[in-house]
Amino acid sequence: MKTCYYKHHMTDENNLKSFEKTEEKPKKRFCLKTCLTVFLILIVIVFIGSIVYWQLTKFPKPIIPVAKSYSWGYKGQNYKLNETLYQSIENYYGKKRKGIYSGFEESSLSKYLNLPKEDKTISEVTSKIKLEASNKQLTPDQTVDLAIGMVQALPYDEARAKTDLTHPRYPYETLFEGKGICSDKTLLTVAILRQLGYGTAVFMYEKDQHMAAAVQCTSADSNYNSGYCIAETTTTGHKIGIIPEIDENSLQAVQRSEIKTFESNGQGTSSIKKLTDVQIYSKTKGKTYTEVTQTLANEKEIAELSQYIETQRAVIEQDVANLDALENKMNNYKTSGDIQAYNSLVPRHNNMASDINQKIREYNVKVNRYNALIKE
Repeated sequence: MKTCYYKHHMTDENNLKSFEKTEEKPKKRFCLKTCLTVFLILIVIVFIGSIVYWQLTKFPKPIIPVAKSYSWGYKGQNYKLNETLYQSIENYYGKKRKGIYSGFEESSLSKYLNLPKEDKTISEVTSKIKLEASNKQLTPDQTVDLAIGMVQALPYDEARAKTDLTHPRYPYETLFEGKGICSDKTLLTVAILRQLGYGTAVFMYEKDQHMAAAVQCTSADSNYNSGYCIAETTTTGHKIGIIPEIDENSLQAVQRSEIKTFESNGQGTSSIKKLTDVQIYSKTKGKTYTEVTQTLANEKEIAELSQYIETQRAVIEQDVANLDALENKMNNYKTSGDIQAYNSLVPRHNNMASDINQKIREYNVKVNRYNALIKE
């Protein structure tokens, strides 16, 4: 009985601690086993999730081919480039995250320009442009002009410009759609120029909601003393290094011919604006475009011709009005039968007419030169 009583009423401290430890061990084993199980489950979930993510984001196989054709003109010659694109790759880029984020412009642009190594499209398109240039014996700088001419000829997506300026498309998407807004065309141009080996940059005009490609050029001729020259692509006919004016409504660059027509119609210039503050991103180094020196020389001549044409047109119009007045006077003399007075004015009339014709010939020469320069 004492033995049994002793076991039931144990008070020895060491024995009590031993008893407590014995009771806790199963709990610790259970906790450790649970943690290991949860950890293994998490590993499996992460592994499976990674596989699914990889499958969803990996560059796809080229499926469902779509034939695309691009046509444009350069230096009086017509060019055409055919390329086979794929719906599966278009869908891949369509699902990728888009946007240029304030404060993260460099990284935002980088994702558009650092394309998957599996995507050889820009390289293939560039090779075809180079082949066309070689067949026409164009210089490397003229090849740049040829490439930019191709992008300029892609229609401007005015509908999208009114609804979505914040999510540029990837170069592949722009080629697939065959049209784009300023940011789409800019990124496609930069991608092609990089393939041609030229240094490039992106000119961003945040206040004006405009973006343009830029190519490395001689520092003395560069825009904003940046070492890069603007390559505007929203409309055709724009020369590298010439900063265009922008239509506030469409956000397209305005061609010289369009500005002239606009002014002659007396519609004012409220919708035309100059580009203002620029930020320059995505600078890379490469070959230098030197043709801009000649472009700027032409630009100076264009400005002088424009001033002459505007001034001389007013002079000729006034001379024609004076000649008309003289002819009316002569006709009145003839009607009244005053032949002597009529004949006295004939030499003056002939001299005025001859002078006007000479001015018109000179005027037309200047106009033809002006038109040739802006179309080069």
